Amino acid sequence: MLTLIDQDIAHITRVMKPSLCGDFGGPILPAEYWRKRLYDLLETHHVTKTQLCSIDDLLLQLDELDTAILHGKTVAET
Repeated sequence: MLTLIDQDIAHITRVMKPSLCGDFGGPILPAEYWRKRLYDLLETHHVTKTQLCSIDDLLLQLDELDTAILHGKTVAET
């Protein structure tokens, strides 16, 4: 079970930012989608402290990206 959660966290870490930055047409997947995915992980009740910290970090990143996109700021790809 922990391996699947770790894989989900790793996947979200890799694709969340590029998905939100999208292209000229806007985000590929909206912030609400990623927020739901992260909250769903938190609700599994099998999350270790390390995983919880990773999910929390991703939620903070998501808030920052969402705010930047709403204010029309360019988000650098890293």
